[in-house]
Parts: sequence; C-alpha cells; structure tokens
Amino acid sequence: MKRFSATALALLLCLSAAACASSSNLIKLETPEPRTETPVVTIGRAGHPVRLPLETLANASFIGSDGEMIFYAGQKSLFATVVTPEDWGNPSIQMNQAPGFIFRRDLSSIQDPEFRRELEGIIRMTLEPAEEKENSMVTVGDLTAYIAFSPTKTTIMLTSPGKPDLFTQLVLDNFSWQDIENEILKGIEGH
Repeated sequence: MKRFSATALALLLCLSAAACASSSNLIKLETPEPRTETPVVTIGRAGHPVRLPLETLANASFIGSDGEMIFYAGQKSLFATVVTPEDWGNPSIQMNQAPGFIFRRDLSSIQDPEFRRELEGIIRMTLEPAEEKENSMVTVGDLTAYIAFSPTKTTIMLTSPGKPDLFTQLVLDNFSWQDIENEILKGIEGH
C-alpha cells in the first residue's frame, strides 16, 4: 500500500508540475498614471500608438521599414511593428486574440495543428526561459498590454477589441523596468 501511495503522490506531483509549467502566471498590473504633458514622438500609429518622451530620444537613431526601429544612445533599442493577418498567413483567429493565446499559454481552442505549432514556437521565443521572464498584463482604457520582461530583452504585445485585425508588438533591448513604465506604459494610448 505504501508503494502505491508513493507512486500516486509522485504522479500527482508530476501532473501539478506540468500544470504549473503550462499555466500563464500573468501578473495583473495597475494602470499606470498618465505622463505629465511633455513633448513626445508617437510610434505605432497604424496599430496602437505609443507616445515616447522626446527627452529620452536625445542622440537616438530612427530607422523605418517594416516597422520602426530606434537605437538609443548606449545599448538600448526598440523595435515596433504592427502584425496583421496577411503578415501571419491569414490564421483562423482574429489577430487581436493572438497575444492572449501566447501569454496565457492556452492553445486548447486552436484546431489547426500547423498554426498551433507556430504559436508554440512564438511562446518559446517570447516567454522562455521562464526563470528569466516576468510575465504581466496591464489594461489602459480598452487596450491590453501583455509584457514579457527581462532586463536584456522585453516583448510587449498591445491589443484591443476595436482593432480585431491586428496587434502591435514592441521588442525592447536593455530597458529597465523603470524605463518601460516611464517611457512605454505611460505613453500607451488606450482609447
């Protein structure tokens, strides 16, 4: 009987560990206080505009092509792009749902196996290694920002119900959490 109990306990622990590994562990953040009026540069106008404080962009270089890239003085950089169905091969979901699937790690409703594998790859690239990432979300008006933070590389996905055909993705290199709060989150336009 003891052997059966030990086996059952081990099985239960394995199932619990698997459930924890697949759960999202998203931290719900408080909506940031609006930034005091300051001169700004707006990026992501085609998707979800983000107003960056002009003072932080001194000596920065801007490049535009399939997105907007900013190389700050020092080691920081930001890449912003808008993802549409055409960019992603016209998946069977509304594009504004993709960040939720990715950050919640819940692909149970995805029927297309190829698209599911693609989302699994994006989950690995965005949210792993899990011990190095803090995953959170914040709501600003009707916009939701999903954040996978690490001091070296952070990914933010912005989505809203009013724009079902797209989401905005920001990839930030070497941004501290304070930089993200002050420069990015306080500049999100959530209406």
